[in-house]
Amino acid sequence: MAGILTVVVVVFIVMMGFSLLFPILPFWALNLGATPFQIGLIFAAYPVAQFVSAPLWGRFSDRFGYKWGITIGTLGFAITSFLIPLIPAVWYLILIRFLGGLISAAALPSSSAYIGAVSPPDKVTRNFGFYGAALGSGMVFGPFLGGLAANFGLLVPFFVSGAIALIAFTVALFTVRNVKAHLPRRRIGILSLPADKRILVFMGFVGMLIMVNFEAILALLIKDRFGLGAREVGYLMGVAGLFGAAVQGNMGRISRVIHEKTAILIGLLVSTVISVLVPFSPSFYALGALVVILVIASGITQPSVLSLLSRGVKERGLVMGTYQSASSFGRIVGPPIAGYLYGLHYAAPFFWAAILSLSTAAFWGLYGRHVE
Repeated sequence: MAGILTVVVVVFIVMMGFSLLFPILPFWALNLGATPFQIGLIFAAYPVAQFVSAPLWGRFSDRFGYKWGITIGTLGFAITSFLIPLIPAVWYLILIRFLGGLISAAALPSSSAYIGAVSPPDKVTRNFGFYGAALGSGMVFGPFLGGLAANFGLLVPFFVSGAIALIAFTVALFTVRNVKAHLPRRRIGILSLPADKRILVFMGFVGMLIMVNFEAILALLIKDRFGLGAREVGYLMGVAGLFGAAVQGNMGRISRVIHEKTAILIGLLVSTVISVLVPFSPSFYALGALVVILVIASGITQPSVLSLLSRGVKERGLVMGTYQSASSFGRIVGPPIAGYLYGLHYAAPFFWAAILSLSTAAFWGLYGRHVE
């Protein structure tokens, strides 16, 4: 249990350092003269790089140990955070973000593979709940810390982010026990996975597609419908994130009542209903309640998918790396789709999310029984 908690703490630190830069990068880019399109490239560079490299890092960690995937990923993120302010040019910022994504992609697949490898069968879902709570909590506290650091200058958050990543690297290097899969080489890619794991990877892709659909245009909806701004959006996302983290932290208890397969189906059906209701919210507070419910539903779905994904396989690094790659692909394609649909009608992206959720629920109902 001590090793799992250590990895959970490392994941929290990593995500806090990563999300710390969210509110800072747009302003840094604007100071460099970036256009809106270039700012989009700056944010897209990271998940594009992760999409490419995550399966490779997963395979690496299977062969050499999950500890080394975690340490390389955290050290790479630290170094690239320190390097961001080195050259004040847009092209350099895009390049360094891409490089950061390539290297830091080693951390999360290795972390989730480690948890799957060392968890007793009856504790897998609980431990992935802790993992999900660490992800969510880090994403909540990171932007808040970034805003505080920016009070001392726009350069400061980059060094704080790098320092946080160095702390995560140090903790992982000296406290995480190395665990290997001890397996021979094999080809890398989703087709190399067992059929039931491919289904779960697809579920991860769809889940990310639904969530980034909301992330991409929720602020626009709040501004256009209720005339509110970044402060209210930030408060809402922070509160929702805390609720999600609380639910994931209690997945051990929840999984004793609701089986993982059922939890996934419930999450998709809740997402369907919430997506339909959101555009018709009569007030900001009603909208906020719906978003919190959606995040809670996601909070029981993600650990359930990860728990099922980690079972019955030895190459957990490869499996988790492929899952991370699919999630990154969802983060790449989701925002442009949501933005385009929002331009047609403010309700269109939410109806798209509802159709996607319902059709995926039907798919899961048909094929989820084949998942071990």
